[in-house]
Amino acid sequence: MSFSHKRRASSRGLPIGQPDSCDDTINEDDHQHHRRQLFHALDAAADEDADGTYAEIMSAIAATERRELERCNERNRCAVAPPAPQDNAALDHKFDQLLSEVHGLRDQIGDRIETLNRRLTQTNRLFLAHQDYGQRSNRAGDLLLIGVPPMFAGEGLRECYVRIARRLGYAGSEIPIVHIRRLDLGTAGDVPKPPRYSAAVLDNLSRTARVGKWRPPGVADPSACQPAAVHVQFVFRNARNEFYRRYQEGGRAGTGLSLPDLGYDGEAYGGLRVFVSENLTRGNVSLKAEAMRLKRDGKIKSVFTVNGQIYVKRTIDHRPELVTSSVDLLLLDESKMKANK
Repeated sequence: MSFSHKRRASSRGLPIGQPDSCDDTINEDDHQHHRRQLFHALDAAADEDADGTYAEIMSAIAATERRELERCNERNRCAVAPPAPQDNAALDHKFDQLLSEVHGLRDQIGDRIETLNRRLTQTNRLFLAHQDYGQRSNRAGDLLLIGVPPMFAGEGLRECYVRIARRLGYAGSEIPIVHIRRLDLGTAGDVPKPPRYSAAVLDNLSRTARVGKWRPPGVADPSACQPAAVHVQFVFRNARNEFYRRYQEGGRAGTGLSLPDLGYDGEAYGGLRVFVSENLTRGNVSLKAEAMRLKRDGKIKSVFTVNGQIYVKRTIDHRPELVTSSVDLLLLDESKMKANK
C-alpha cells in the first residue's frame, strides 16, 4: 500500500466536522525518524560502555604489571643489599661450625689411614715371615760345602763328602745318605761369574784369609775363580742337623777341614779350606753378609745360623738375638743410631 493511499484511508476514517489538520495526526515519517534517533543514541551509549570496559581492563592489566615490576625491584634490592649485623654473626657461626666439622672429618680420615697403614705393614711382615718359613722349610734338609775345588765332580764330590764326614767323627756305616751335586752358576763364555755363596758370608771368614785359595794356572785373581758351592741334600733332617752340629763343635774344638786335613795334596790345591754352611734364602744371605760386616768392625761378637735363621751376639755374655731384617742390624749399630739422633 502506498503512502498516499494510506493517507486517504485515514482521511475517510475521520469524524464528520473534524478538520483535516496535520497537527493532530501522527506522521509515519516522523515516527521512523524518531526510531532512528533512538537507535543512534543506543548505539552511541553502547559504544561508550564498550570503550569504558576496555579502558577498565587495560587499566587493571597495567596496574598488575606495575605491581609485579615493583615486587621484582624490591626483591632485587633485597638481594644486593648488604647483610645486617645479625646476619654476619649467623654466617660466621655457621662457617666456624662447618670448618670444625671439616677438621673433624680430616682427623678421622687421617686416623683411618694410619690404622690401615699399620695393618698393611703387619700383613706385609706376616706374608714375608710365612714366605721365609716356606723357603726355609724347603731347604731344611740341605747343607752347602764351600771351597771344594772345581775339578771335583761326580765320584770326586762324593769322596770329598765321605772324607769330611769321617773327619767329623762318623764311622763308615754311620755316614748319612745324601744326594750331592755342584750348583750350576751358568757361566757365559770364558768369563767367570762370582759364586752365589761367597766367603764373605761365612762364620770363620778370618780363618779363610790365613789359608790360601786355589788358583788355576794363568789366573791372577783368585777371587774371580771361587769354586761354586756343592749342594748336599740329606735323606733325613735329623741326620742333617747332627752333621751340622758336629761341624760346629769341631770348629770350636779346632778340627780343621782344610784339604790337607782331608787327605788331599796341600801343594796342589794351595791349602784350600772347606766350609759347611746352611742353605740360606737369598734374603738371609744378604742379612748374614751385613752382620759379618758388623762383626769385622767389632760392633758384635759373633754371627751364626740355626735352621736357616740369622743369630748374633753383641758380646760373649749376651744371649743370641734373632735378626729378621736390616732394621734389626741397624739397631745393633750404635754409631748409626747416634748419627740418626
